Amino acid sequence: MSRILDMVRDEQSRQVLRHLNEERAHWLEWKPFQAIREKMALLPDLAADHVDFDDGAIVIGRDLPLEDRERQTILEACQAILPWKKGPYRLFGIELDAEWRSDHKWDRMKHRLPSFKDQVILDIGGNNGYYAFRMLADEPSYVLNIDPVPRLWYQFHLLQHFARRPELEFQMWGWEEVAHFEKLFDSVFCMGILYHHFNPIQILKNIHQALKPGGLLVLESIVIPGEEAYCLFPEDRYARMRNVWFVPTVSAMRHMLARCKFEDIEVVAVNRHEAREQRTTVWNPGQSYADFVDATNPDRTVEGLAAPHRAILFARRKKRQ
Repeated sequence: MSRILDMVRDEQSRQVLRHLNEERAHWLEWKPFQAIREKMALLPDLAADHVDFDDGAIVIGRDLPLEDRERQTILEACQAILPWKKGPYRLFGIELDAEWRSDHKWDRMKHRLPSFKDQVILDIGGNNGYYAFRMLADEPSYVLNIDPVPRLWYQFHLLQHFARRPELEFQMWGWEEVAHFEKLFDSVFCMGILYHHFNPIQILKNIHQALKPGGLLVLESIVIPGEEAYCLFPEDRYARMRNVWFVPTVSAMRHMLARCKFEDIEVVAVNRHEAREQRTTVWNPGQSYADFVDATNPDRTVEGLAAPHRAILFARRKKRQ
């Protein structure tokens, strides 16, 4: 059952989303995911008797002995879904040390976040659900994590298989599907997403529509230093990423939010992007941030462009509209 489909008021939008779910369910059956499906089918029917969503490494289940057969089955399933990009997690004692220390980003803003108790929350492009799980520590009513990537669906459902949190849902939708939501969410997270898409203004407009009056947007992005409101537009790649369309200054981000009718815009944190936050690990064996910047000048990417900083901004939809 999908709670979000019951929450969408427009019947045509519900039909579109149902059709999309039917279509994307076939993605999970693609041949490259066969080994994952086989490992997932072997997972023990084991509900975690202990969880901790308020720690940097999300804890699901008490530690199992290294020689435990169930632990080995869980470990093999986790290994089948490499790479793990967001974390860390501690799953029955298995340390899932993902590429991103996502807890660093959370720590930069957690003391400024409002209470999420009884809220309805959306995380756009939420990867395997790390931030969505962190939100559960505050007892929200419902959290929807969306990301149109089958591998991430499998990672989330492996974790959820043991966590079993009915208030948490994953859908393989992208930012475009946010257009089907109207005044549904108390808070929306959009973190590390905006610069990957060529229409950031439409993304912000969709979010604005999806928020309830007075609702909070948590927006995080790579930025470049500078006081003026401008954006770097890479000719080809930025820090080896082909899917970076633009990199704004913080001032440009503020202007984008204001032009999209957000108010109470607040810059919560700005910091240099560092390799200690994004790096190669056993669970992400490929290249990572240290390979994306100039080895002799960390202020420049390998392409010779200004190296990324990261910024977190809060903004709200007007209370009366």
